[in-house]
Amino acid sequence: MALLIWNGSEIFQQLTFARKGLEADLKIAVTALTLNLALILFGWRRYVDLVHEAEARRDGEARAALIASTDGMTGLLNRKGFADRGEELRQAAASQGHQLTIFSLQLSRFKAINDRHGYDVGDKVLRMIAASLEQQSAGGLVARLAGDEFAIAIASPAEHVPEAEQMAERLLRAVTRPMEAEGRLVQVGAYIGIAASNPSEGQIPDLLRRADIALDRAKSNCSARPVWFDESMERALVLHGEIEQGIRYGLEHGQFIPYFEPQIDLLTGEIIGFEVLARWNHPLSGLIEPDRFIPVAEEHGLIGRLSEQIILAALVQAASWDPAIKISVNISPTQLTDSWLAQRIVRLLAEAGFPAERLVVEITESSLFADLDLARAIVTSLKNQGIRLALDDFGTGFSSLAHLRALPFDVIKIDRSFVSTLASDAESAAIVRAVTTLADALKVPVTVEGIEDAATHAAVAGFGCAVGQGWYFGKPMSGDQASALLRSRETPAIPNQTPARQAG
Repeated sequence: MALLIWNGSEIFQQLTFARKGLEADLKIAVTALTLNLALILFGWRRYVDLVHEAEARRDGEARAALIASTDGMTGLLNRKGFADRGEELRQAAASQGHQLTIFSLQLSRFKAINDRHGYDVGDKVLRMIAASLEQQSAGGLVARLAGDEFAIAIASPAEHVPEAEQMAERLLRAVTRPMEAEGRLVQVGAYIGIAASNPSEGQIPDLLRRADIALDRAKSNCSARPVWFDESMERALVLHGEIEQGIRYGLEHGQFIPYFEPQIDLLTGEIIGFEVLARWNHPLSGLIEPDRFIPVAEEHGLIGRLSEQIILAALVQAASWDPAIKISVNISPTQLTDSWLAQRIVRLLAEAGFPAERLVVEITESSLFADLDLARAIVTSLKNQGIRLALDDFGTGFSSLAHLRALPFDVIKIDRSFVSTLASDAESAAIVRAVTTLADALKVPVTVEGIEDAATHAAVAGFGCAVGQGWYFGKPMSGDQASALLRSRETPAIPNQTPARQAG
């Protein structure tokens, strides 16, 4: 620019002494020089604008990256930010030979705060919890991964890893302390899982997954203490997933079959019915007991389909048996939340050609707590079809008498936990006697589960219980075995003389 100005001055000096005949050329030169100066000024202005535009773009990209990695509610890192910053922390820890520890924390009862006090209060509680976690994390990374899920990552020398559990305790105390939000005193619970590893042995997603597995164990055990990850948890999770997939495959290929446990009239010794139990006829593992697959089926929403397959197969098999034989089927607590349950059972009866009056539907007492009104509607619909109802596991709930008054049950089944300790526990004997007396006053017969020996059979028969079942009378059997038993009328071996009913 300075060179241009100097050259321009020289030109003007030379032009000043030029002849007057050159005025036209002078005008042209001045015009050209002016245009050059304008172009230079325009180019400089454009250059400055481009620099400012680039700076604005960099600032915008930085803001976008910050927004993409930050939780807008709490200001903590989000899942992406935790993964990115966590990877940087992992690499730094690996270079120093430090250990990397990740805490996975989830609140409990937080939804109740939103429902009771509104989302404004809930949001403020989340921000207060976020601040507490940052304060207690000792400079570690803190992230909000989902609505009520948080993660914390810290790097420390290997000899400091035992202190991680103390830190986890502090985190739990910090988030579960009473807090004041919008003039309201609120408090939540929390569970926490911990996973630690040499940073060179695993990536951040792997460590977070292990901490989540430990968190799930803490939740399933309702543990108020931190839970450390160990390899057995992962193996159990893999097995759990294999069972789930196996159930889905088994439902498609008819691997679930009914087994029948005899129910005996304690006064006459005659078989009066069978309780239907589920078995998994696995092609590799053989016959699998229900306690291994029923909880998994319930957890993954497969219990309704599985139960219907078992019930239908049992009804089809039992349709040709003695019309006096009743069939008892169990209903899962999750099924009792289905308002169409009664219609589904009636459809199964029609499909199998099985009389409704021969069917007994057993409902566990604990399943009635979720929605008593819905349970009453389902029970009423079943009763209207002629189906009998049994209150199963009686005595394990919290309002047994209320249930007997509110719902029209035809049978009371005393839980086996009381029956199995009759001989050794006076309290169990007193409970069985009291329930039998109550049922007799209400004109409702009592069925006793878990009769395993002659002494227990004599005791419950003496109390006045009407029906019993258990290995003393016969183990659960296949449908073909039950058919053969009924054809031969071979009743289980029981004493020739039934004990007399005890007074009171």
